Amino acid sequence: MNARARLSEAKRIVVKVGTSTLTHPSGGMNLRRIEHLVRELIDEANQGKEILLVSSGAIAAGMNALGMKERPA
Repeated sequence: MNARARLSEAKRIVVKVGTSTLTHPSGGMNLRRIEHLVRELIDEANQGKEILLVSSGAIAAGMNALGMKERPA
């Protein structure tokens, strides 16, 4: 069984997104990509799947909100 077939039969899907997924190369939040991801996850949830979203991009999101240019140490 290939990965797509397993995914279609899964009851729970864990999605991990990182900084490069959530941000533009310039460092700002990529709202278009985030919206697309959310729509995809909503579609899966509407099909009865349990969706778990794990983000390692929280630092990048916080930096932008706080106006920081460099990642904290």
